[in-house]
Amino acid sequence: MNPEEADYPQLGGFEHVHLEDSFVLGIEATPARLTLDVELVLTPQHPAYRSPAPGEQNCYARATIEFRNVWNLNWTGQGTPPATDVSGEKDYGGIDALSRSGAVFHLEGDWGAIDMTCDAPEIRFGPDGFTRNRAG
Repeated sequence: MNPEEADYPQLGGFEHVHLEDSFVLGIEATPARLTLDVELVLTPQHPAYRSPAPGEQNCYARATIEFRNVWNLNWTGQGTPPATDVSGEKDYGGIDALSRSGAVFHLEGDWGAIDMTCDAPEIRFGPDGFTRNRAG
């Protein structure tokens, strides 16, 4: 892979998360910023990982994925309504792809595809770190 290109595991802070099994709870695009509210799957190598309780599938941590200094954003395929999980929380599905090519980041999921020119994304964990584990 070209050094100017990277899939999300090569991005700083994304080494020990699994986006495909994470849940997008909200997406907000504002001037110069894109924020995803997520229940993020942590792999066993992540420092905040804890074993799932009996009957639970993964270790989930409530977090936001933030893209700052966005100066160009194109969002296509919007419009798929969210599902509602057993707790009543809206769920837009997972993140099927997050990659970088130069300064352009590509995100894709049931909620559409977003291409943007911006700074590298950062993961920010919620104050308690964990919400709950989801049953599998």
